[in-house]
Amino acid sequence: MSILNAQIVLLGDNAPYKNVNDGDFEMVKGYWRQSKQSPFWKTHNVSGLGEYKMGIHHGSMFSINNVGIAESVVLNTNPNYKKPKAGDILKWSFGADLEYISKGSISLSLVFGKHERIVANKVKLKGSDKIIEHFKGTYTLTEEDAKEGPPFVRATFYSEDEIKVFLHYVNLSVVNAKTRGPDLKAEVTKDGLKLIWEDYRADANSTFKIYRQFSEKDDYIKIGETSALNFIDNNLINGVNYTYVVTRFNGIESGASNKVTIAKIDKIAPKPPTELKADIFDSEIRLHWTKSTSNDIKYYSVFRGNANGENFKEIAHKLTKTTFLDFTPTKAIQNTYVVVAHDFSGNTSEKSKPIKAKVKMVKGASFSDLILPMPIHNKLSTNTWGAAGVLPRDIDNGIEDPEWSYWGGRPVYDKTDGKYHMLVTRWPANATKGHWEWPRSTVAHVVAAKPTGPYKVQKDLAYNFANGLGHNPDIILLNDGTFMLYSLINWEPHLFTSKSMNGPWKHIGIMQIDENTTLEKPKLFYRFKRNLSGVHMNNGKFLFVTKGGGMMMSEDTNPLGPYKILTGPLQGNPIIPEKYRTSNFEDPVLWKDDVQYHMMINAFLDYRAIYLRSLDGIHWKFNPGTAYTPNNTSYEDGTQTHWYKLERPHVLTDTFGRATHLSVAVIDVPKRDDLAKDKHNSKNIIIPLTVHKRLEILNSKPINSETKIIKVLINPEVNFNPLTDIDFETVRFGAPEEVDYGNGCKLLKTKKKGDKLILMFDGSQNRISESNFTGKLLGSTKQGKLLIGFALLPKREIKD
Repeated sequence: MSILNAQIVLLGDNAPYKNVNDGDFEMVKGYWRQSKQSPFWKTHNVSGLGEYKMGIHHGSMFSINNVGIAESVVLNTNPNYKKPKAGDILKWSFGADLEYISKGSISLSLVFGKHERIVANKVKLKGSDKIIEHFKGTYTLTEEDAKEGPPFVRATFYSEDEIKVFLHYVNLSVVNAKTRGPDLKAEVTKDGLKLIWEDYRADANSTFKIYRQFSEKDDYIKIGETSALNFIDNNLINGVNYTYVVTRFNGIESGASNKVTIAKIDKIAPKPPTELKADIFDSEIRLHWTKSTSNDIKYYSVFRGNANGENFKEIAHKLTKTTFLDFTPTKAIQNTYVVVAHDFSGNTSEKSKPIKAKVKMVKGASFSDLILPMPIHNKLSTNTWGAAGVLPRDIDNGIEDPEWSYWGGRPVYDKTDGKYHMLVTRWPANATKGHWEWPRSTVAHVVAAKPTGPYKVQKDLAYNFANGLGHNPDIILLNDGTFMLYSLINWEPHLFTSKSMNGPWKHIGIMQIDENTTLEKPKLFYRFKRNLSGVHMNNGKFLFVTKGGGMMMSEDTNPLGPYKILTGPLQGNPIIPEKYRTSNFEDPVLWKDDVQYHMMINAFLDYRAIYLRSLDGIHWKFNPGTAYTPNNTSYEDGTQTHWYKLERPHVLTDTFGRATHLSVAVIDVPKRDDLAKDKHNSKNIIIPLTVHKRLEILNSKPINSETKIIKVLINPEVNFNPLTDIDFETVRFGAPEEVDYGNGCKLLKTKKKGDKLILMFDGSQNRISESNFTGKLLGSTKQGKLLIGFALLPKREIKD
């Protein structure tokens, strides 16, 4: 550790050299939900232990205890301050913040032996503004202090309701007039940034060292030395906010000057990136380019347009690398891409030369291809909460209310009243913790006349149990036409039943799970209880998917179980392609139709979801591409919204079990930025889907490479007449792995069967193998709409 010979720093900021004794809490890297411990600090709870112990994450010491204490090591590491004297003046400062508006406060003490000197006593913090509050002062040592030697620092955190109090830094140094650095100022000139200083301690032999810091987390770099009282920095990047300090040198280096932060802003657009190229994959396109020749580039943005190079929309921004993987290109067309550069001064380059690329798969290969534009109920509105990316929008779609935060619910059609219902999680939007008030959420009953809304609250509390508390509810459609509700209450999986979505809901108990398994890590057994989604099997048993994507089944027809864990989580599972496999999966939804089981699960850190299919609900096949991303929300008039995150997927199913609509919880900013009494919030949106057609294979024998003709019966339904609506030239049938690439069996002829239609395919290209349990049909209607369906293969049946 470098310590300036004449700058007596005991703790913290030692600019332009390394921080002393981890006063900035950067030595040990801790991340979300971690409580790392620094070798230079010790922490302990005094009262009111919170969910996490005290510690460090993201460069801050924090406590969620009612009272917690952090103490530094004894600050005796500076060789120039081993023997304190009475009258010495210590200069202290610290920066603190409070997670949410509450009664949180912090104290700072200097402790000499057994003597605690409080220098800042229960300083009240504002909270909910994410602004570090800075405090500073001095303390003069007494005889009693000096006898004990150098002190240590004690910070005492006071909180309530498990709200974090953050300590971002602590600085402590000895005031020494002889070692004080220059007084620094700076100004912008045409030649660069001019530093000017005064120093009455300088003499004819003095020289000055100039140091510069690129960003707060970077080290200072010496950029010059002079005997003058000014210096022009002309080797800089325009737009960058540099921080400067200057020291005086007379054989011994002084302490640093005050810090000055300044930038030279220009209005010159940077050069665009060049040599944009594309690597084409099954359902993704990877772009890479040569960086802009301008030296002041901060980041890049990627735009995607249609085959004609029109209707460009930004699909990625603030990219600091020169590559991007597009998970959601439009299939069956040449996607046009351009990239632009943004500099530190806020200027934007011209677009790069465009490039066109088309994925190998065709439309209908991925679940995201089923997503349709949302209808507009009344009009799109800007007079509502939300970041710029979610405005304008239809406030009548799904469920939203500026007074409430909504988060996840399954839409269900109830034939008893002919309406659409959701039991949906919510909490007051202006509650103390903002979005993180969700552990105290309740479940409300909301109703709509149309599947996409608007949904209106019918009951504030859906059930008369546990004061209505509950989170991540899911509806299980029972075989007798009634309903079962899963709700997470006090971290336990509770079940309710009702004959109607209107209730009343009868509490039947808590699910029992057999945790005698090696398929999940013991520390993650909580996944067996949280974020569950289930189906009622034909044999009367219940099948649930756990938070991480593992499957569990009841031992008999009792919905309370016990449940046996059948499979492990999806993360790391080899059935998932490598580029998706390492994602942190949660928020699954499970449903079953006449053909197969379906699962969708969210990858919450990657801002996308995946989709899988299964014959038995246990052994799954990955379906190529994504299920959805934030780029999948648009309206019928072409307006697109870009929500920060989509989570908690659910589907509305019809009488055949087919998914007709996708319901997702959306939020406009990172969850930590959705605070009380701000303009941010969350809601549920409901998106229409292209519905699978009802198909039946008429062949009685198993289909294989020797099958000559494959006969597929396609049924009519509302707004679809197979006799008149199909564009027969586009239709293919066969193994999904073939049809997804535009291959498979070609249509030979058709035959009318009442209002149904038999499609007869040349079986030679079916490529169906033992691993397949369905055949897949893809094509389009004469109106250009996607035509898609699955059919069970002969001698196969959906299994329980």
